[in-house]
Amino acid sequence: MKFILIYSIVLLVLLATEVLSIPNNVPDGKKSGKKKPKKPKSLPPTDGKQIPGGSFSSTIQGTIPSVNKMTSSLIISPSNEAVIKPNKSFLVKVLVDNLETGHFSDPDTQYYTKPQQLNDHGVIKGHIHVTIQSLEGNRPPNSKEFGFFKGVEDKSKKGLSVVNVVSEDGTRGLPNGRYRICSMSSSVSHQPLIMPIAKRGAQDDCIRITVK
Repeated sequence: MKFILIYSIVLLVLLATEVLSIPNNVPDGKKSGKKKPKKPKSLPPTDGKQIPGGSFSSTIQGTIPSVNKMTSSLIISPSNEAVIKPNKSFLVKVLVDNLETGHFSDPDTQYYTKPQQLNDHGVIKGHIHVTIQSLEGNRPPNSKEFGFFKGVEDKSKKGLSVVNVVSEDGTRGLPNGRYRICSMSSSVSHQPLIMPIAKRGAQDDCIRITVK
């Protein structure tokens, strides 16, 4: 009986020591008066549609090329700092190395649904886009705004893709202003290309033009 009493006293002492050792600045959710942090809003799964509010993709990255097969692009027309006449169509020519173009999934139902794929020569299968944005001084343009956008579905000829700058509504060319023209390389289901190393040259190109 005496042994049991001593054992109980020891347990009480240990318990009291444990309680006193808890830091005073740790909130318990009630005594501190602070609300518990809310869980971040869950994102919907990527389902093949383009979801402006963001989504969670479970698509794997896929196959990645070697350093000898990394994609590289150059806009060869118009030339950088070219002056273009307003409201007249013109051609944007993009020369691309190490990209097997002509692979273009349905952007309405298969967006970000396919892993990156290589052909039998270790080159990425995909396509390019051309996007043109208005510039104001040295401020980066808003990514949601563009003066022209075109995804090139056709297979290029010897790496050369040609885009005629005519909008879907038939508007030709661009109004007066300062613009940036960029190429955007993508794999089959429109995700940016994945390269094997971080230290490398850019896979896309941009130029600036003036329309007046």
